[in-house]
Amino acid sequence: MGFLTPALLAGAGLIVLPIILHLVMRRQPKQVTFAALQFVKRRQDANRRRLNFRHLLLLALRCLLIAGLAFALARPTLRGSGLKGKEGAPLAVAMVMDNSLRMEYVERNHTRLTAASELAQSLVKQFPDETMIAVLDLSHATNSFVIDKTTADGRLVGLTAESNPRSLADAVRNAIELVAEQEDRRQEVFVFSDLAAEDFDEAGLATIRESLEEAPDVRIYVVDVGVEHPRNLSLAPLKLSASYLGPGEQLRVDVDLESVGYDEQPLLELFLEDSTNKLVKRGQRIVELDSTGTGHTEFVLSDLSLGTHQGVVKLSTTDPLQFDNQRFFTVEVRPSVRVLLLGETNADTLFLREALSPSLLGENVQKRFDTVGDRFANAAKIDFAQYDAVCLLDPPPLADEVWNHLADFARAGGGVGIFLGNRATPSGFNNPSAQQLLPGMLKLRSRQETYFRPRRLDHPALAALRNYAEEIPWQIYPVWRFWQFDEAEMAGDSYVVAQYANNQPALVERPLGQGRVLTLTTPISDPLQPVGREPWNLLPTHPEPWPFVALVNNIVGYLSRNEDQELNYGAGETVNLRLSPRQHVTDFVLRDPNGEGLRRTLPPGEDTIRISTTGQLGNYRVAAGGRSGSLDEGFSVNAAAELSRLEQADPEAILAALPEGRVHLANSLDDVEQYVNIGRRGKELFSWAILMVVFVWGSEHLLSNRFYREERPA
Repeated sequence: MGFLTPALLAGAGLIVLPIILHLVMRRQPKQVTFAALQFVKRRQDANRRRLNFRHLLLLALRCLLIAGLAFALARPTLRGSGLKGKEGAPLAVAMVMDNSLRMEYVERNHTRLTAASELAQSLVKQFPDETMIAVLDLSHATNSFVIDKTTADGRLVGLTAESNPRSLADAVRNAIELVAEQEDRRQEVFVFSDLAAEDFDEAGLATIRESLEEAPDVRIYVVDVGVEHPRNLSLAPLKLSASYLGPGEQLRVDVDLESVGYDEQPLLELFLEDSTNKLVKRGQRIVELDSTGTGHTEFVLSDLSLGTHQGVVKLSTTDPLQFDNQRFFTVEVRPSVRVLLLGETNADTLFLREALSPSLLGENVQKRFDTVGDRFANAAKIDFAQYDAVCLLDPPPLADEVWNHLADFARAGGGVGIFLGNRATPSGFNNPSAQQLLPGMLKLRSRQETYFRPRRLDHPALAALRNYAEEIPWQIYPVWRFWQFDEAEMAGDSYVVAQYANNQPALVERPLGQGRVLTLTTPISDPLQPVGREPWNLLPTHPEPWPFVALVNNIVGYLSRNEDQELNYGAGETVNLRLSPRQHVTDFVLRDPNGEGLRRTLPPGEDTIRISTTGQLGNYRVAAGGRSGSLDEGFSVNAAAELSRLEQADPEAILAALPEGRVHLANSLDDVEQYVNIGRRGKELFSWAILMVVFVWGSEHLLSNRFYREERPA
C-alpha cells in the first residue's frame, strides 16, 4: 500500500486535541451532604465505571475520526505489480502501432489506423515532458526512443499501412526489450491493434509471455481499435495455369473469393494492359457464393501475343477494406525453344521428345519446346549455335572434337544436358576433353537399388516441382543402376542439385562460361525391356510417368534458360529476373505501379536483376535497350491472404495466456487512462476511506447525543 500525498498523514497527529480536551474538560465530582451514605457509596462505583467507558468510547471515535480523515486525504492506493521501488520515477514508454494493411478497414469515415493514431496522440499529450517515448510499427525498421513528445506525435501522424508487416508479437517483444533497458524508470508498453486472431495466435502469445517473464517490471496495455462485426469481400491469391506460355497457348486464371457479412453475389472483372499500358476489360463474371460465403470462378484468355502481359482481377463493388478487392498478375508468352536431342538411335530420343513436345498435340500446335533429333555419328557436323540446348541421351565415348564443340557452345551461353547410361565408360569419359563438361571422374556403376529423391527444390532446375512436391511418389520409380563419381576428383565448381535416397549424387550442375551443364547419373532412354540387359530405372517407362515429364521439362527449361522463374511475388519479397547471355544489360528502368520510372545500374558481370523495393502492390515493368527492346519484362506484387482475415481473438484467452496482472485490455482512451492510473499509482482507496470517515463521524454524533442527553439533569 502507498499514498499519493503522504505528507497529509501528518494530520493524524491532531488526535492529541480530543485527548487534551478530554482531560481538561473532565467533570469534577461535587460535594453533597447526604445522610444515607451506604446507598450513595454503592451507586457511586457503578456510575463511575459507566461514565468512564462512555467517555473513553467517545474519545476513541473522535481520535479515529481525525486519523481516518488524514488517511483519506493522503489518498491511499494499492500498488500496481510493476512499480515496486519506483515510486515517482519517470516513464519509459513504447507505443506499438499495428499498421498492417488490415488496419485500412474504414468505419465511420475513419480507418482503424487513423483511429489508433489519434488515440495514441491523445495519450502522448498526457505524458510528462521527461517521458522517454518510442513509436514502433510493423515495418522492419530499427527501433529507438525519439527525442521528445513532438517527434513522437509526428511519427504517429505519419504512419502508413505496411504491405509486408512483421508479426505484431515480434514488435511487442522489441518494445518490451527496449523499455526494459531503462531500469531506473517505470516501464510501460501500449499496443494499438484491431485484436486480429492472426496476431494473437498461440505462437504470438508465447513470444509475448516469454518476453514479459524476462522483464518483470514491464506492464502492457492493449488498446482494441477493431470492429465488432466486420464486413468484407476479399480475393484469394490468383491461380494461373502457367506463368510462361507458348505461342497460342491459353491462359486460365482461377479466382477464389470470400465474403464476410455480404449476401449479394459480387461481380468480378478482369483487365489486361494493352501496348500503351492502359487497362482493357477482357471479361467479367458474377460469382455465386455458397453457404460458407466462398465462391469460385475462372477466366480464360487466348490469342496472347509474344511478350510480357500484365493484368488485374477486380471486384466491381466497394467495401470497408479495399486492398484485397483486386489481385495483380504477370505472364509471359515465349517463342518455342529449340532443343537438339542426340542419341545413338532414334529410339534413344523418343521418351524425351514426347515429354517435351508431345506428338498427340499435332503439328499445327505451338509447343514450348521445338525438338530436333539426330545421331551421335553426325554430331561433329552439327552447328550447335542454332539451338538453345543440346541433350546427350546415353552417350558413348565421343571424339574430342565433339566434346570441344559442346564446351564452346556452353561457354557461349548454351545449355548441355548429359544423361549417362549403359554406353558410358570411365576410359571414354575421364579424358580431358569430356572432363570440360562433366562434374568429375566416372568411378563405377552402382547396382544399389534406390530412387530419385530431391530434398531441396530451391534450385531453378527443380523449382517448378515445389507446387506438388508432396504428391510425387518417387519411391515407386526405382533406380537400379547409376554412375558414381570419384568424390576426390570432383570439379571444384560442380554442385549437386539432387540426390538419390541413398544420398548419392543424381543430378549435378557444373557452370561453364556463360552456359550451364547438367549431368544425370542414370539414363532416361532405357526401354522397359532392353535387348540383352536389364533397364537402369523406370522413370520414363512407369505406367504413370508424369513425374518424369515434369522433371525433364524443368531440366531442359533450365538448360535453355526457359525455366519458369517467378513472375508473381508477395509484398516485400526480393525479385530475381535472370538475364540470358544474349541480353547485355548495364542499366535498366524500373517502372512502379504508379507509372513512375527509376533508372538503375546493373553491376558488371551480373546476370540477374535483383529488386527489393516491392512494398507497393501492383504491376511493375523492367525495360532496357531503348527501342531495340533488349529487355522488356515485368512482375506483379500482391499482399498475403492472411492480411484479409478480420476475425478477432478472444480477449479472455489473451489475458489467460499472459502473466496475471501484467496485461490490461482497453477499448477507449478512458479505459486506458483508468488502467494507467491504477498501474502507475495503484488502485486508489479514497472513496472507501471517506466512507469509513463518514461512518465514524455518524457513530460519534449519535453516541455523544445519547450520552450527554442521559447526563443532563432532570
